[in-house]
Amino acid sequence: MTDSFDFRFDRSNYERPTNKFVCGRATEWNTPCRGGPTVDGKCGGVSECAPFNNKGRWQCRRPAAAGGACDAGPEPDGTCGCSIPPCVPRRTQRQHRWRLSIAALGLVIAILATFTHLSNDNEIFAETLRIGALDAGPLTADHAGFTGSQGCKTCHSNHDAGPVKWLSAIFVKHDMTGECVQCHTFGGPSQTPHNAIFEPTKKVKKTECVMCHSEHQGEDADISGLKDEQCATCHEKSFTSFDKGHPRFTKMFPHFRRTSVKFDHATHLGRHFINKLVADKAPASCVSCHQATSDQRTVEPVGFDQACASCHVDQISKRNLIVLRLPEFDESSLDKEEVAEVCGPPTEEADEDEEYESVSGDEMSAVAAYLMGVAADDQDEYSEAFQELVMGMADDGTESLGEMVKGSGAGVNAGQLFAGLNPEAARQLACAWASNEEYELPSDAAFGGWYGDLLELMYRPSGHADPVIKAWIEFAVNANGSDDAAKDRAEQLRDTLLSAKNGPGACIKCHAVSRENEGGPLHIEWKYHKDKAQSYRTYSHTRHLSLVNPQGVKLADPNQGCATCHKLNPKAEFKASFNDLDPHTFASNFNSMKKETCVQCHTESRVRQDCQLCHNYHKEPGFTERVTRNEK
Repeated sequence: MTDSFDFRFDRSNYERPTNKFVCGRATEWNTPCRGGPTVDGKCGGVSECAPFNNKGRWQCRRPAAAGGACDAGPEPDGTCGCSIPPCVPRRTQRQHRWRLSIAALGLVIAILATFTHLSNDNEIFAETLRIGALDAGPLTADHAGFTGSQGCKTCHSNHDAGPVKWLSAIFVKHDMTGECVQCHTFGGPSQTPHNAIFEPTKKVKKTECVMCHSEHQGEDADISGLKDEQCATCHEKSFTSFDKGHPRFTKMFPHFRRTSVKFDHATHLGRHFINKLVADKAPASCVSCHQATSDQRTVEPVGFDQACASCHVDQISKRNLIVLRLPEFDESSLDKEEVAEVCGPPTEEADEDEEYESVSGDEMSAVAAYLMGVAADDQDEYSEAFQELVMGMADDGTESLGEMVKGSGAGVNAGQLFAGLNPEAARQLACAWASNEEYELPSDAAFGGWYGDLLELMYRPSGHADPVIKAWIEFAVNANGSDDAAKDRAEQLRDTLLSAKNGPGACIKCHAVSRENEGGPLHIEWKYHKDKAQSYRTYSHTRHLSLVNPQGVKLADPNQGCATCHKLNPKAEFKASFNDLDPHTFASNFNSMKKETCVQCHTESRVRQDCQLCHNYHKEPGFTERVTRNEK
């Protein structure tokens, strides 16, 4: 038998791992020649050496290890004088294995082709073969309903494409994420960790759906569930469990963004609710004002009507919006005959020789100054424009007010700003002012709405969320100017309407004014803010309120329940944090929560503490129209 190790590359001059042939003498007599076979399988050892021509004389070049120069020496024509009979080189074991591999691959392709193209005459037999060789397994129940008539081709484009396509698919990596996002949507890039948008300088690993989700595990399989080990493969700081190694909560947790409403818990709980005058209106517990009936991380307030109206509804109607105020004039530019023609004769005959004395000694309102584009304290600038407005209102009622709004370039709908204003009431007010008289209100506007009183046209809010007041405040937020003077008037308008102390409707007393980015637009926090930045964290207040804490206190108990986790911090500068327009500058009424609070229950052998209990991977998961329309 031939010892193959005798002619391997470290024992032979010519043997290399990539050579296709080995010397025939080596395989027969364990004595390989020095030349070895050629690359095409011919014998390369038919002579002892290759003679050398030295200045016309041929010299033997047999090495000393082989006995040195031979006695016979080279022939006259330069051929070696010691010829050797040729042998038959053999193929290497590597070549035999390669041929066997190719044959096996061809056999597999032939079997696949056979199974794929079985005749329909024997469908039962064909189906049996497919189940045994090709079927990857049943889909989950959620996915099985969307394959329709296309079957596997719904997600696998090479299915039923033939053996060539199948073979090529072996050598090409196919990311299934492109197929998944035809149905699934996220609140960020589909192939970044947690669908988050990272800084360009931060290097993050590209993710694929199949890294965490593996199909074909059966109808009842839950392919959305993740193991803690899967999360740990990506996160740099790995740990054993929540109670052992999980990082401590940040100093602000869970109060990362200020609230939409400036409700000071410390002041209400420590001062107002213990006042005997309002004791009957004070809430019985936290859940009197907060909705704890939904499985959500946040607990929304119940709303103004249920939580705040009993104490604060009367304060709203006391904050009127003054749109027009008759300013002081040194002299009247209005034609008395024209005024009489439009408004009728004056109530009292004026003395022609009597010197004109303005009935008003006030400045224009900030609203009118901005809309008319004039300075509120400069008579020379506003006198003619304002008197023209008064005469226009006396003639057409509210149309001149609409034209004034359009002319300001504010880009707002005058119908929203002056909704409900009676044209006849506006005309009567203007006629009184045109006659240099104070307007006397026929009756008190007890139920709110537009009315004129003496020197002012104002609006009284009818209640919480009054649409006219809201429209004017939104108008003030978006007010701007093309030059420095116009910008100053816009700022004065905002200072007036967005004043927490005197602003109309007392809206800004409670609702925060915010600017998300420096230099960005202002906006009013009209509604409860759900912080989407924390969408990766989950928490169910409902489940916790139904439990008893380790000290035996029921969490829904009005005396201590919520305070088990939420500890009031009366020293926090809550109100001051709203002076900054940045909503992320916040001093909560409550102390930050610590991990130790949760570990009381969520620890080994007590309550589950896996990653998915508190954390979501995907941001804002949803579905495309393809799913909602059940398109297949």
